Amino acid sequence: MKKGQRSSKRIKNILKFLKMNENTISTLMGGMVIIVIAGLIFNYFRTANLKTWQGILLNEQEAASTEMKDDSLNDKIMATYKVVKGDDLWHISEKYYKSGYNYVDIMQENNLTGKGVIVADMELRIPKVEAKKTTVIESAKEMTISDNGDLIKTDSVESANATSIETGEYLIQKGDSYWKIAVRAYGDGYKWTKIYWANKNLFADPDMIFTGVKITIPVLEK
Repeated sequence: MKKGQRSSKRIKNILKFLKMNENTISTLMGGMVIIVIAGLIFNYFRTANLKTWQGILLNEQEAASTEMKDDSLNDKIMATYKVVKGDDLWHISEKYYKSGYNYVDIMQENNLTGKGVIVADMELRIPKVEAKKTTVIESAKEMTISDNGDLIKTDSVESANATSIETGEYLIQKGDSYWKIAVRAYGDGYKWTKIYWANKNLFADPDMIFTGVKITIPVLEK
């Protein structure tokens, strides 16, 4: 048999084999196509889910990081204050600490230099620090005697920058309280208890003192 005839016969045999196994080959080809498509779909959704989870994790980390910053800030700051026209650091300090001397802490916290000039709408962070020497007197209950002998209760708030008084005997004036007297005598309202104990025989209730009564302002021990 010649070479050309052998090649022709081989091709015929291959075609015959394909014809006889056409269904099987089609099934295998279809299975391979399905496997390829399934792999592409799986790879697509795996990539999409990975990106989604990465986004969720990043968002959670950002939220946690922000929350930690806020907690840290709350440990150091008691409040934020928006400046209004006419404000000054001394009176803002008195508002939060009852002491104008804490204005230096507000300046330091807000990086204010020089004379600490502030303008309206500026936001100031008020730090959590210990109050310095008191410059504001809180309201105190007092009792005064009217001309007809009746007791009159009054509430008053005054500046600590009142006229100073000496230790020794002192005649209570209208509007006085142990706190105010201590501020004027010692420069420190918290020392009012020294005056109270020195005059406990006159007034059992420290919230009630009477105009016109002579008390003793003791000398503080050094």
